[in-house]
Amino acid sequence: MYEDFIKAVDSSETIAIISHQNPDGDTCGSALALYRALNLYAKKNVYLFCDSNIKDSLKVLYGSENYNKCEVNKCDLAIACDCADMDRMGKYYDFFIKSKISVNIDHHKTNSRYGKINIIEPGISATCEVMYKIIKALDAKKPCLDDKVAKLLYSGLVTDSGGFTFSSVSSQTHLVASELIKYDFSASEVCERFLKSVPMNTFLLRARVLSKAKFFENGKIGLIVFSEEDFKSTSTTPENTEGAINFIRDIAGVEIAVSITQTEKPNNYKISVRTSDNVDATKIVGFFGGGGHKNASGCRVSGFFEDVKDRLLKACRDEL
Repeated sequence: MYEDFIKAVDSSETIAIISHQNPDGDTCGSALALYRALNLYAKKNVYLFCDSNIKDSLKVLYGSENYNKCEVNKCDLAIACDCADMDRMGKYYDFFIKSKISVNIDHHKTNSRYGKINIIEPGISATCEVMYKIIKALDAKKPCLDDKVAKLLYSGLVTDSGGFTFSSVSSQTHLVASELIKYDFSASEVCERFLKSVPMNTFLLRARVLSKAKFFENGKIGLIVFSEEDFKSTSTTPENTEGAINFIRDIAGVEIAVSITQTEKPNNYKISVRTSDNVDATKIVGFFGGGGHKNASGCRVSGFFEDVKDRLLKACRDEL
């Protein structure tokens, strides 16, 4: 399965690795792991790109300072990591399609297979799970899976699987995790950092927003809203919203959890949806051009707040 990818690497001198906009642990973990592995594998010119700032919580990942370190006009090989669709690459989309060889590595079931080479495993826990097997294939030719690569892959696996609690987690996920933790890093420290530890201002933001949660359809739909005033009052930004929606989804009886986050653009909102196994989140966000996973998806919606909220609630009700 990975022979074409290895041939593409071997035949390329300049390689670009692209993470999606508003990066998370999986896109960064997989991209950074591949970046280090390729630098260990062969003497190539390897570059990392992301059309968004890397948020503070992800700057602890080894090599994150190498994102957007320099610009290049063209490359032999461009690799998209965890990009469900081409638009998620932002300004690097044109760069991707103009490369001699384009590779699309992902795990989203909505992926449109837009690369010349597509390594897609729809529905598995994380792109890092796919990337482990790719790097393992490279490692068989020349050692390039070391402690740092393993920690990066494990970090992405932990964050995108909800600490191995999402329905996408399989026996294969646990086998990959068990192979990774054989390397010299602290798995418990990774879990503590990405699943438990939060800054005080993030806690205050969560407390403020969760206290105003609304419930509909006899408690089957839970809704939280992050407003500009919430961010000002707690000295936070939309970056600090991550994870809050899970507190709503964890409430007994809630089938659909929705968060609406006001962005810097007027009348523009970032939407996140989390669902039980009985409801497909991709169908809800699909009405708004979004995508993701069955139980965790998102989209962007423009309009007046009340209208956006009503449209979202209707889409949720239609899926119950």
